[in-house]
Amino acid sequence: MSHQPASSQSPGWRTRLTRLAVVGAMALTAIAVAVGGAGAAQAVYEGAAATAAASGGAGAPLPYVELQAENAATNGTILGPSASGVSYGTLQDEASFRKAVRLSGTGQFVEFTTTAPTNSIVFRASIPDTSTGSVYTAPISLYINGTRQPDFTLTNAYSWLYSGYPFTNQPGSNPHWFYDEVHRLFATTYPAGTRFRIQADTMGASSYTIDFADFEQVGAAIPQPAGSISVTSRGADATGAADSTAAFNSAISAAGAGGTVYIPQGTFKVTSHIAVNNVTVTGAGMWYSNVQGSNVGFYGNFAPTPSSNVHLSNFLITGDVQDRCDSCQVNGIGGAFNNSTFDHIWIEHTKVGAWLDGPFNGTTLSYMRIRDQTADGVNFHGGVTNSTVTNSDIRNTGDDGLATWSDANVGADANDTFSNNTVSLQILANGIAIYGGHDITVSGNKVVDTGLAQGGGIHVSQRFNSTALGLTTVSNNTMIRDGSLDPNWQFGVGALWFDARDGAMTGPVNVSNFVIQQSPYEAIQTVSGSTVGTINLSNGTISGAGTYVVQGQVGGTLNFTNVTAAGWGAPHAVYNCVSNLAINDQGGNGTWITDVTSNTCGNWPTPVWPPYQS
Repeated sequence: MSHQPASSQSPGWRTRLTRLAVVGAMALTAIAVAVGGAGAAQAVYEGAAATAAASGGAGAPLPYVELQAENAATNGTILGPSASGVSYGTLQDEASFRKAVRLSGTGQFVEFTTTAPTNSIVFRASIPDTSTGSVYTAPISLYINGTRQPDFTLTNAYSWLYSGYPFTNQPGSNPHWFYDEVHRLFATTYPAGTRFRIQADTMGASSYTIDFADFEQVGAAIPQPAGSISVTSRGADATGAADSTAAFNSAISAAGAGGTVYIPQGTFKVTSHIAVNNVTVTGAGMWYSNVQGSNVGFYGNFAPTPSSNVHLSNFLITGDVQDRCDSCQVNGIGGAFNNSTFDHIWIEHTKVGAWLDGPFNGTTLSYMRIRDQTADGVNFHGGVTNSTVTNSDIRNTGDDGLATWSDANVGADANDTFSNNTVSLQILANGIAIYGGHDITVSGNKVVDTGLAQGGGIHVSQRFNSTALGLTTVSNNTMIRDGSLDPNWQFGVGALWFDARDGAMTGPVNVSNFVIQQSPYEAIQTVSGSTVGTINLSNGTISGAGTYVVQGQVGGTLNFTNVTAAGWGAPHAVYNCVSNLAINDQGGNGTWITDVTSNTCGNWPTPVWPPYQS
C-alpha cells in the first residue's frame, strides 16, 4: 500500500471495492571510518568487511542463477549507481544493485556466461515509452555461443506509469516502473560456460536497458494425473487462438466435487474468471502450461461463504494489465479460500498476484513466482487467519510485495506467516508490510532493492483503518538496499520502519536475528501517529546506512540488545527528534547507541551512499 502525507490522506481512500485490486546475504565491504565536515553528513567507506553478528534470512530456495548485466561482457553503457544515491524515476535506481546496462546503438550487447547448466532464460529489460503512451514492440537478438536464435520481442505495454497514486499510463510527470521481463524455454540443456548474448541488431527502440538474466534448469513437463479431466478433452485450444473459458468451466464441472482438472502443455486463452471450489487444478508445470487473457484469474467464492479445498498448482497465469485500476477485478487469484493450497504458480501482468478477501482460514501459498504486477504481490485482506506465504519469489510489484491488511471493516488478520520468501524490486510501498492484526510472523525472508517510493523493506504499522496491532514477530530476516527518499514527505524511509498513524501500536513487536545492509537512508525508523509501543530489537547487524542507524520521529520504546552498527553517513548514529521515544541500551550494542542528536524534526542530512557491490 502506498502512503501519502498525513495531511493529504482521505480516511476511506482504499476501501474493499476500490482496492480489490539474487542476491546472497553478503557482507558489506564498506564501513564508515570518518565523519565530519562542518556539520555536513559525510563518511568515508573503505574495503574492510563488516563482521556479521546475525545471520538474517536466506529467502526462498530459488531454482535459478541470476547474473547481473553490469558484470557481464558488454560494449554498452553501464548506468548507475546515481551519484546522489537513489533518484526515484531513473532506470538505474529501479534496477537491481541500482545498476543496469544501456544498449543505444546497433551491435551493442550484453553477454552472460552461465555458471551452471540451463535450458531457460529470463531477462529483465526496459525500452523507452512513446510520447503518447501507445503500445509498440521492438525486437532484440539472442545469440548462444555465437549462434543466432529467434529474436525476443520487447514491449512497453507492461511498464511505464506516471503522475501520482493511483497512477496512469499516459506520459506525464513522475515516470516510474520501467522494467518488464521476458522468458524462453529451450529444447537443449546448455552447460556451464555457455555464452548468452542479448544484442541490438535492429534498433526497434531508441535504446534497450538490460538489468539481469536468470538461468534455470527446468525439469520435464508433468504428465496428466490419473483420474483427472484434461481441459483439452472439453475443447480447450492449446494454441491460444480460440477462447478456452467454456472448456475450463466444463472440465471443472465434469471433475465434480473434490475432482482434479489438468492443464496440459500449451497456451490457453481465457477471457473471464475461472470459478473454483472444492477442486484441484494442476498443470504440466509453470514453464509449460500457460493460462492467459485480459480478464484471466482463478477466483473463489467471497465471504461469508468462502470456497474450500481448492488446490492450484504447476501453471502460469499471464494477464494483460497495462495500468492500475484499483476497482478492477483483474488479479491472478482472488476471493476467499478455506483450507486451500496454491503452489508452483507463476503469475505475471495481472494487477495483484493474489488478492485474498477474508474472513477465511487455513490457506497456504508456496513456491509462487509473482512478477510484474501493477499493485501488490499477495495481500491478505481482512480476517485472514492461520494462513501462510512461504518459499516464494515476489519481484517488480507496483505496491507491497507481501501484505496483511487487517481492514477494520472486515476483521483482524491473525496467526498468519510470511516465511522464507525472496521479495525484491518493489517500485512503490514495501517489500513486506503488516497493517494491524495480531500474532503475525515475518520470518526467514530476504528483502532486496525495495521501497523505491513511499516505502521500505519491512514495515509494521497501524494504518489504513486497520484493527489494533498486537503481537508481531519479525525474525531472521535480511534487508538489503531497502528504502528511499519519499517524494511526498521529502525525508528518507527506513529499511525497517514502524508507523502508528491511525492509532497507538499495542504490540509488542519483537525483531530478532536481522541483517540490514546498504540502506539508502536510515536503517530503522519510527514515524507519525501517537506511539509505536514497545519494539524489542535483538541480535542484529546493520552495515551501511546513508543517514542514520535510527531515525525516531514518533514516540514509543525501542529496546536494543546485541545490535551492532557500522557505516552510517550522518554525523550521528541516532536522530531522535521527539521527547517521548525511549531508546534503551540493554547491552551488547557498542557505542553507536549513545551517539545521539535530538534536533527538531527536519533538517534531514544529505545521505552518504554506501557503495553498491554487485
